Amino acid sequence: MKKQTGTDQFIEIARASARIRNVVNPTPLIKSKYFSGDDTGIFYKMENLNPTGSFKLRGAANKILSMTEAEREKGVVTASTGNHGVAVGYMCKLTGCKGTVFAPSDVSDAKYKGMISYGLEVIKTEGDPINGEIAARKFAKERKIPFVSPYNDIHIVGGQGTIGFELFSEIQDLDAVYVALGGGGLMSGVSIAMANLSPKTKVIACSPTNSKVMMDSIPAGEVLDLPSLPTLSDGTAGGVETGSITFDYCRDYVDDYVDVSEEELKEGLRIFIDDTNTIGEGAVGVAVAGYLRQKAKWDGKKVAIIACGGNISRKTLKDIL
Repeated sequence: MKKQTGTDQFIEIARASARIRNVVNPTPLIKSKYFSGDDTGIFYKMENLNPTGSFKLRGAANKILSMTEAEREKGVVTASTGNHGVAVGYMCKLTGCKGTVFAPSDVSDAKYKGMISYGLEVIKTEGDPINGEIAARKFAKERKIPFVSPYNDIHIVGGQGTIGFELFSEIQDLDAVYVALGGGGLMSGVSIAMANLSPKTKVIACSPTNSKVMMDSIPAGEVLDLPSLPTLSDGTAGGVETGSITFDYCRDYVDDYVDVSEEELKEGLRIFIDDTNTIGEGAVGVAVAGYLRQKAKWDGKKVAIIACGGNISRKTLKDIL
């Protein structure tokens, strides 16, 4: 489907850029030694170097800073597989509000420790991460506390879209950008930004084959209730909230979809770690593996890969390496 411009959403990204600039510094754009050649420029957008270790700080900052003091005094409730929860915790500590996060019972140890380090109350839920979202919304509604969605919120999408603004400021003739896709907050923000700033830039969504609910939902025309198998890419795992705004954005703005196996994403992550001398998490491996799958078509081009986060447990990292 032809891309739409999404003026209101684009304006929110611009507002987010101004709103979060004192909290979130621009992240480095590093040229890949492994993939780049004489005529080919492949770059990593290093969101793993944010203070909370992932891009999620952008959306959480935009959402919480857009709230009134009266709203923040009530505290906030959220649901997260880890990175969003850590980002909400960071903003709660910064703004002095109380936070509660619903997380999967098998949440990564690194991400769990990150959430409690900021004073969040963590309530664990069983099963698919979507169960935590449902429970968190119910909890927030019953107690009349603001709910901060991990992706289904225009302020969250707007915050993540600031990555697109930074990319365009650094490379105006970018041919493609590879983005890990879970609930679609990052995907929506980046693709809306690029559609308005650089319409010729192709935006490719990458998901693990074991959990690709949004990817499978797009051709079906609605958000599907699908099971997910275990995946190293815990940041993109699980179901998508019914009626999420990100469904329409992914449908209208994403140019291509690629799903990758667990072995492919592990290899992608190993390459990223060796290439940058930094730590990435499973979702980074997904985006790198997606690029690897289509590498030949980008010879002589400029491509960005969003290195979305670096929160991974020592044990998992050891197993991969």
